[in-house]
Amino acid sequence: MQLLKPIIMTKERPHLLTLSLLAGTYILVQVIIVPSLTDLQELFKTDYKTIQYTISGYLLGVAFVNFIAGPLSDRFGRRPIMVAFFSIFFASSLGCYISEDLNSFMFFRLCQSSSAAGLVLSRAIIGDFSTKDDTVRMLGLLSIAMGIAPSLAPLTGGIINDYFGPRGIFLFLTFLSFLLLTLIMIDLRETHFHKSKDIFSQIRTYPTLITSLNFWLPTSTFALSFSIFGIFFIGGPYIAVKVFNLSPTVMGIYLASPALGYVLGNILVSRIANLVSTKNLMVSGSLILVLGPCSSLLLSNFFLHPLSFYLPILIMTFGSGIIWPASNAEIVKAIPHLAGSASGLGSAIMTLMSSFAAFLTGIYIEETNPIDFVCYFLILVGLLSFFSSLCSRSK
Repeated sequence: MQLLKPIIMTKERPHLLTLSLLAGTYILVQVIIVPSLTDLQELFKTDYKTIQYTISGYLLGVAFVNFIAGPLSDRFGRRPIMVAFFSIFFASSLGCYISEDLNSFMFFRLCQSSSAAGLVLSRAIIGDFSTKDDTVRMLGLLSIAMGIAPSLAPLTGGIINDYFGPRGIFLFLTFLSFLLLTLIMIDLRETHFHKSKDIFSQIRTYPTLITSLNFWLPTSTFALSFSIFGIFFIGGPYIAVKVFNLSPTVMGIYLASPALGYVLGNILVSRIANLVSTKNLMVSGSLILVLGPCSSLLLSNFFLHPLSFYLPILIMTFGSGIIWPASNAEIVKAIPHLAGSASGLGSAIMTLMSSFAAFLTGIYIEETNPIDFVCYFLILVGLLSFFSSLCSRSK
């Protein structure tokens, strides 16, 4: 008869749906205002180069959140950090809605990047309780749900903008942030029980991650392949208005359709994750990614129609959907005891690159043929992603 029975701390898993909703939120927040960029430009009496900072500046904030959310969660646990960041998201969404001047609006828009903690911590939570193969599969399933956000967000934003104006979008985000905060309180339990001694000890591990090729190579592929969205969601609306003269709702339909390719790529990975190496998935995804803008460029030069530009983007996002779970599995498993830091740093690098790509797009798209510029930029990024994936050491 045992006199003493050890107390075992069990890792209580939150529902995958909860993690999916939290992970996809920052993408929804990024994309939902895209059909309203020109209306926001008029509302705050500014130009397109300035209003595009609502995307590229937001992504800079996302990079900062990714940089600190991982180490904070390694130190204090996943749940309290998720609660803190989504509380900021709620307050900033309300702030955007009531802002009367551009500076206040830009500040609160930047603070909305706190929603990015949902992606960082959802990935780390999955890494807490899954094996490497399970991580690939679960990240694939997570990405399917995440793909719904950029599918619905542009159309939702376009409809809200047409009926309630651009401010209505931020009222919608205020209600959404409150519901997500409630969901966190109800369903999210702690999964990280080996906390670091202090946050600075985790930040000091960043050089270890950066100098690890097992971390750096898949992160490069991940960051490059994801920067296509920074380019597309700045260039796409400009092309929709200036080249095709589309309304916000119709624009939302065209901007939403590429997310279908991303979801299909995730579905494929979730089915073949145990059959194909992560390196082969990344290499194949990068090749497919390049094929998309090449097709858009060719078709648009022969037949100028919204479908000729936007439809082939499905191919590009299909490639990105293949790359995302494979590269992220390598990132969070590169150094297992630093999964939270790896997740955060990897996402920070990704969003910095995406922000920079979006910034360049906003600066130069008005100075040249917008379709040619966007397509050539996407092709360049796809080729860099391909070479990065070839160098990967993953098996």
